Formats: sequence, C-alpha cells, structure tokens
Amino acid sequence: MSSDHIDSAQRIIYLLSKKLKHPLSKEEEEEIQSWKKISSKNEKLFQELTTGPSVRFLLKELQKYNVERSIDRLKHQMVRHHTKRRWSYYVVAASIILAIGLGALMSRYHDSFYELYRNDIQPGQYVAQLTLPDGSSIALDSMQIGETASRNGMVITKSGNGKISCNYSASGIDQPETNQPPNFNTISTPLGGEYQVILPDGSTVWLNANSTLKFPSQFQKSERYIELIGEGYFEIKNNDHAPFKVAVNKQIITVLGTKFNVLAYHEEDIIRTTLLEGAIKISTSKSNHILKPGQEARVHKDSEHMEVFPGDINEAIAWKNGYFIFNNENIKTIMQKVSRWYNVEVVYEGDVNEIAVGGMFSKTKSLQKLLKSFQSTGQIRYKIIGRRVIIMPE
Repeated sequence: MSSDHIDSAQRIIYLLSKKLKHPLSKEEEEEIQSWKKISSKNEKLFQELTTGPSVRFLLKELQKYNVERSIDRLKHQMVRHHTKRRWSYYVVAASIILAIGLGALMSRYHDSFYELYRNDIQPGQYVAQLTLPDGSSIALDSMQIGETASRNGMVITKSGNGKISCNYSASGIDQPETNQPPNFNTISTPLGGEYQVILPDGSTVWLNANSTLKFPSQFQKSERYIELIGEGYFEIKNNDHAPFKVAVNKQIITVLGTKFNVLAYHEEDIIRTTLLEGAIKISTSKSNHILKPGQEARVHKDSEHMEVFPGDINEAIAWKNGYFIFNNENIKTIMQKVSRWYNVEVVYEGDVNEIAVGGMFSKTKSLQKLLKSFQSTGQIRYKIIGRRVIIMPE
C-alpha cells in the first residue's frame, strides 16, 4: 500500500473517530463522501470502518484519548502557515492521534486493516461460456443486455439479471427429426461464476459455480434429454408427450413438470437431488425411486446405493437465492462450497475436523467479510495469501 493510501486512510479514521463524539462539519462529511468515491478500495475500507466489528471497536477505543486537547496544542504552530493551515492541521493532528491512540491498536488489527487492500477477494459473478457443436464459443457475460446472436440453428438472447435464452431459429424448427444422435451445446460456469439459462422448451436452469450443462440443438419429440455436471436448480415446463430427463453421473432423473435441485460435483461422493414441487423418478442400475416434494435422494457414486431423507429446501436452493446456509456443517464441507464461489484454494493447518459452523450468509459479501463471520464464532482463524485461504483452529 502506498504512503498516499495510508495517509488518506489515517485521515478518514481520524474523521470517523471524531464523529463518534461530535457531529462533523458539512465540509468534513463532504470530504468523507469524496474520498469514498475515489476508488472501490476506499468504499470497501469505509464499509469496514463503519460496519466491521473489529475496526468499529478500534474507533471506539480512540474515544479514550483527548483528541481535541491534542489538536489545541497544535493550533499555535499552524498560524504561520495560514494558506495550508487546514490540511497541515489535520494531517499533523491525525498523526499525533495515531501515534498516541492508534499505535498499539493498529498493530493489533494490522492484518485485517491492510488485507482490506491487499488480499480481499470479491464474490463470484454471472459468468459463463456457451460452446456450440461446431466448437465455436460465446462468452455469455460479454454479451450486452438485449443482444441476440444466431449460430447453427440457435438464437441466443441476453436479458437482464445474467439470464440467457436459447431457442431454435426458424431453420432449426423446420428440420425433420432423424435417428442421428443430437448435437449438444455446452454451457459452462467457471469457479466464481454462475448463470441462468432458459432452454428451448422454456424450462429454466440455474447453474452454480464450476458446473456444466449439455443440451441438444433441438429437443427430440419423444423426450428432452440434458446432462449435468456440478450443481443446477431446475424449473421444468410440463410436456406429457416428451418427459424431461437429466443425466447425472450414472443416474437418470425423469421429470414431467417440477422444480428440483441437483448437486453432483466430481469431488462429491454423493449426488443429492432435492424436490421442491411435482414428482421425479430417480433411476440407477440398482434401483428406482419416485421422489415426493420435500424429499432428498442421496445416491452414492461408487455403489449407486440410494437413500431418501426429508430434505431442507431452503438450504438446497440457498445458492440460487444468493445465500449460503450451513446447518452446523463441518468447516471443511463449508469451505469446499466457499472455494467454488470465490475461486480460491483452501488449506488447513492443525486439526479442524471437529469444527462446525451454522448460519445464513450472503454470497454478495467479500471473502474477507465471510471469513470474519466464521472467525467470530471463536473456533477458527484464517489467513488469505493471494488466492489461497489458510484455515486454522482458534
């Protein structure tokens, strides 16, 4: 961090600590607002200083020091420098206050203060790539809202909220159905990305981070078949003549019209399917089961053994609604989900196997703020080095 950044940050700390005791002047309030607008880093630091519990405590501690008395002692030194008095006055005052009141406190909170600039990692975004059967690709996030692209018998339209609509062109609709295997389009989200897709039949799929959805350029009349790797939430349009089928690893989910969530990442040992509405049939080489609303099916990948439990719908689709929900989950399980959304590597120092965390957390928070929430439980500590997160027991 440059000395200019540190000086300006000290200045804002001074103003905010002063504000805890007395209202600021109009000019001082405008100075804070102008400083916030200079950069996104300034905005983040301001939010941390005004909402972050650790730094808020730091500012309150400053009230123990007689700020005004320190300033009074400086006034007579400023008279000879009238034209620069205001700026010099505050810089020197802030420096004295920091020397007296912030020295020990800044060293205590050094990591959290400077990591706001150096190591904070922002949440994921609406990012995805569409790969067409001919191998060409479109970066969906680079399309403008309202933009339409026509490729290989498909029309791709970008609407608001990171939503992409895929439909057949007139030439695609007119093509007769053949016995040839369909050509598949692939939509992939990276680590730190998610996307919403409207399929040609009007069904909607929300893709979580690091997920892949394959669907044909044209659905067959007898069935609508797609493939999923990763996690997706589905709202399927009913069609009694063409059941919707989702291939996930070694299982097939057959749908008529319903809402459900599927979690099936490569690194997960169990495929979890949670039904919100309607009915679905889950089939493996060893068993079939019709799931009812509110139930969750768990299929073990290696054995294909299936178990059915009461599901937690809110937890299952929290990611789609912009949240993490953890029901007293092990920290390693939690960080596996966190790592996908923030695109980070997670390593552990010490034994964290017995540490569990619960609660609801916004996915719009920076990684720093999310981890501070975990740390506030008194069970873990953490470090962020580049895109590596180190988790340690408290």
